[in-house]
Amino acid sequence: MINDSYNKQWKLDYFKIFATQHSNVSQMEEADKLKFGHFPPVIGNFYENPIDSEALKSICSAKLKITKAKYDENYNNDIVKIDYADTIKGQLNNLMQQQIAQLNQEDPNFLSDEEKNIIEEADFPFIRLMTLVYVKDTNEMTEDEQKEWKESMNNFINQQILFGVVNTYYTMKLYQDNNYVRLFQTPYNKRQLWDEYANNKEGFCVVYDFKEISKKNATQLNKLYPVLYVDKKVTEDDFDYVIHNSHCASLTSLKDEVKDYYNEWMYIYNHHFTEREYIMLDNLLEPIYSNTFNYEPLQEVLKTNYLVPKDDDLEYDYRQIIDDIVAILESEQFQNGIRPSFEEVLKITEDDMEVEFLKPEAVYLGTNFPEDKIQEYKEIVEGEGIRIFIIKDKDGKFFKSLV
Repeated sequence: MINDSYNKQWKLDYFKIFATQHSNVSQMEEADKLKFGHFPPVIGNFYENPIDSEALKSICSAKLKITKAKYDENYNNDIVKIDYADTIKGQLNNLMQQQIAQLNQEDPNFLSDEEKNIIEEADFPFIRLMTLVYVKDTNEMTEDEQKEWKESMNNFINQQILFGVVNTYYTMKLYQDNNYVRLFQTPYNKRQLWDEYANNKEGFCVVYDFKEISKKNATQLNKLYPVLYVDKKVTEDDFDYVIHNSHCASLTSLKDEVKDYYNEWMYIYNHHFTEREYIMLDNLLEPIYSNTFNYEPLQEVLKTNYLVPKDDDLEYDYRQIIDDIVAILESEQFQNGIRPSFEEVLKITEDDMEVEFLKPEAVYLGTNFPEDKIQEYKEIVEGEGIRIFIIKDKDGKFFKSLV
């Protein structure tokens, strides 16, 4: 279980909503109220050591360097569970509407209004349509015809589910790989922070202003999330709810002890493939998809019957086929087979990139910042109209002074 004493209640509440209700607009509005109500007026981004002049100029011109989330030491994708069933239901809804339109064209009275309501209110509308059609169509069939029709329908549904699961599997792999992060901390004026985040004060800190919310910084605020502190590497079993939001893989931080000055916020940016990257993606993914669908254990799944008679009706065990497919996709044998090819796909996007962020409010140099770099930093920072300070630590007092 999560150690509740490591976090304030608002953060626990926020994480739960964000993890489980990220597609629910009204619930996410409640989560945003929690976040905005506790977001600090300024946030700091620490650098352990001096960086070169071009990198500093980039920061001062409102750029932010971010790195793929999977390389962060606290990244923990084990806590995230993909909701295949919910995703596939949405994907197959369009196909269901096409099927209904075709049935109406062939026979406007084939489905009654009551039956249409049954379909719409079903747990899995697409499958309910298929099974309802089967029951209505087989009334005047021979036993052999019913068997043949049932096998045909089972195969058709199996194919749709297999495609949906495989497509979701690879789509989520790419989505997760395209998440980039950078960690922010606040407050930035504590001695211990400089020791921990700025290499014993040899680095520097870039501070951004959120005291007044504008359209520009509100856009960035939407990409900043509170970090949940944990006392061990957690698994999905440590939560009393199921986490479906992939961003949560970047929102836990392992700490032996939570200090009162800890208040980390993670910036998460999801990169969308460029047109050039999409072309490369299509070329590399095509053989991977082909090999996946032709993989013998998955072909065996296609031959399996998941239709189950129930009274005078017919049900399809979609949860079982999804579990069967996912177990194969996550098996060591399958993973070993696709790894070399899929690693080439993941190389399409760079491990690091720069994105538009905010112009800094100020730059703070640590007390042990190299003296031979101070003047260079001063000229660059002030040249962009940004204030630059140096942190002083004298007679037990910790304060800032203009450079």
